[in-house]
Amino acid sequence: MPIPGQLLTTAMAVMPHTDVDRALNVALSLDIPFWPQLPRYNYYEDMYVQASEHFPGILLDLEKRTLRFSLEKFMDELEETMAHFEEPGYFDISDTYSVVYKKFLDRGGVIVWGIVPTNVEPFEKENLFSLEKRLEEVWSRLHGKGMDRDFLLSRSLLSPATCCLVNPDGEKTVEKAFELIRHLSESLREKYRLLD
Repeated sequence: MPIPGQLLTTAMAVMPHTDVDRALNVALSLDIPFWPQLPRYNYYEDMYVQASEHFPGILLDLEKRTLRFSLEKFMDELEETMAHFEEPGYFDISDTYSVVYKKFLDRGGVIVWGIVPTNVEPFEKENLFSLEKRLEEVWSRLHGKGMDRDFLLSRSLLSPATCCLVNPDGEKTVEKAFELIRHLSESLREKYRLLD
């Protein structure tokens, strides 16, 4: 499937809006919709705040709209965070941290699941089965919270988890990750009958 070009429109996620529905209308009006983040609506909508949820050592002051890091708090919270490491749902963005997320999907948005690690060590710990299981655990959790699985899959794309410029093997692991994401897509599309 070619990537669309042809001067189609899209945008960055952060928007100045305080009206959720109005922001969604704008985000979904473009050729390639995006998940709007609305930090003026609520500081939890700030992309850095959302990314920091469940990260040990974070000092969030909603009143002052600041996000800081405390090494002491990090040391206190690290063990508990690591205890949840194998629970992908624990690290999801909660309803508190985004009022827009589900509405974005309901209105036609698409979520990209960055699932395959591209760094050597994390990549070596994963395989097709472990990644498929991890995604299905998250999807099951969302389904348990009322998200229709077929609807969610119809609004989902898969991608590598990150870009990576620091691997000692250069591009080898990155290329393996791209190969694995293709196999993961094929496997899940067959399992959920999403083949063309």
